[in-house]
Amino acid sequence: MLREIGLKKIDDDGLTKRQDAVIRAVRESGFASIESMAERLGVSAQTIRREVIELSRRNLLERYHGGAGLPPGTDRLAYTNRRVRHADEKRRVAAAVARDIPDNSSVFMDIGTTVEAVCEALVGHRGLRIITNHIVVASIFCENTDFEIVLAGGMVRNRDRAVTGEATAGFLRDFRVQYGVFGIGAIDHDGQMLDYDYRDVQVSLVAMEIARQRFVVVDGSKFHGDAMIRFAHVSEIDALYTDAAPPADIAEHLSAGGVRLVVENDSEM
Repeated sequence: MLREIGLKKIDDDGLTKRQDAVIRAVRESGFASIESMAERLGVSAQTIRREVIELSRRNLLERYHGGAGLPPGTDRLAYTNRRVRHADEKRRVAAAVARDIPDNSSVFMDIGTTVEAVCEALVGHRGLRIITNHIVVASIFCENTDFEIVLAGGMVRNRDRAVTGEATAGFLRDFRVQYGVFGIGAIDHDGQMLDYDYRDVQVSLVAMEIARQRFVVVDGSKFHGDAMIRFAHVSEIDALYTDAAPPADIAEHLSAGGVRLVVENDSEM
């Protein structure tokens, strides 16, 4: 029997159950840390490292420091899959954010599929001035000719059309906006927000500095997620928009930081 993994089909007999579980963990978000997979599978980190090395040798995974990602050629597929995952939840969250951003505002829009949903919810606004480092975001906003759109320069990442890196961060330092809308990879139990790529974090940190109001958008799957790059603490933002009530430990950090929590789910619609 053949099973599809990424863009490859592999004989089931060619993978152990543990190797199959490692690949599934990586496919869920495009990256998984060694520690999170070890905890998930109930084995040591060294065991997971050996599996990752073997799967990398067979071109089924790409090895990174501290974890594993999808091999070249499959990451664009993973991004497409993320766009449709939790789509209804993202639309509800996006609608809540759009209600809190008035017409004629200046807004920085981050990268990420939930942020894209916010963009779609904002298209009907008037007079927005947008700064973004995401080609997809700029394209969405181009539907409204009343908007002024600034696309930051830098290196384009093919898989998700993000513009990222030091040049992008430097470009943003010349601006000041009323609102910043940010997507993240995870929120840890200590309130630390995390992401997957240090280049994205470089850009987001500068964008946090230039925004007077900082809104973070997440779906409930991001609570206690396994992203590995530290971004900022939840106490540094103004509002968190999500589709599910956060776990008690994260909720405590939000409350202590005076962060407005907006939960949009089916029961409230």
